[in-house]
Amino acid sequence: MKNILFSFQGRISRKQFFLGILFMMVQSLVLLFLLSMTFDLETNTPSTAGIILFIAVLILNLWQSFALYVKRFHDRNKSAWWMLIGLVPVVGSLWILIECGFLAGDKGDNQFGKNPKLS
Repeated sequence: MKNILFSFQGRISRKQFFLGILFMMVQSLVLLFLLSMTFDLETNTPSTAGIILFIAVLILNLWQSFALYVKRFHDRNKSAWWMLIGLVPVVGSLWILIECGFLAGDKGDNQFGKNPKLS
């Protein structure tokens, strides 16, 4: 899982992509539960530790999602620069979902590495 969520090298299959997304969701729920425990009910504000934890979770999730998207685009034999299409409102997000989640990768090896289904 470490290679899937933290490395920007190589390729991953759709199955590995969705498992990575699932892992990130569970991780976020656990960390947000911990964040809720730092909430001060008297003043109805988060503590400083809670804010730091929230920022750490945000950075961690951004890094992991970028790693997943980069490797899925690599599996489709496309540059990681294709992630920038996500900046286009609505259409960009749908494009990335279809491209990374539903379209199959290259059948053989490509410039980004070996076929993850055959490894």
